[in-house]
Amino acid sequence: MAKRITTIQGKWNKISKRLIKNDTGCWIWPGHVNSAGYGMVTCDQITELPNNKGLVSTHKLSYLYHYGRLRKDHIIMHKCDVRRCCNPEHLQSGTRHDNVLDAMRKGRLRGRNYQKEFGMSRDQLAKRLGITPANLSNRLKKWGNPDYNPHK
Repeated sequence: MAKRITTIQGKWNKISKRLIKNDTGCWIWPGHVNSAGYGMVTCDQITELPNNKGLVSTHKLSYLYHYGRLRKDHIIMHKCDVRRCCNPEHLQSGTRHDNVLDAMRKGRLRGRNYQKEFGMSRDQLAKRLGITPANLSNRLKKWGNPDYNPHK
């Protein structure tokens, strides 16, 4: 039976051998990715990982190995915007809000202009339809139509 890896260092030593270094300096994980495109590895035996549910992203493992702890309210952000990248120089800690601002600044996330599209604010449109603003956003994201209700 194979010996179980039980530390962040042990897991990093194993996965770092598989990384592909490209000409932009990214260290690309060639293995399994989740539905969002982030590299993932199994780590069910590593007790030092916070909220360990058996899988951890490769970029988070890299960050924890190279920099240590991560603040509870922080996530790992990619400066390079390459989701499979594990290069610690391309990673930084930040809040989810920091991540959204970074995406907007880089033009990867654009807020919807409700005034221009519907002639009223998001809150006004949601109120007119009798739903919450979050529900309105979900309907638009999923079906592209604020009036669509799959339950009718």
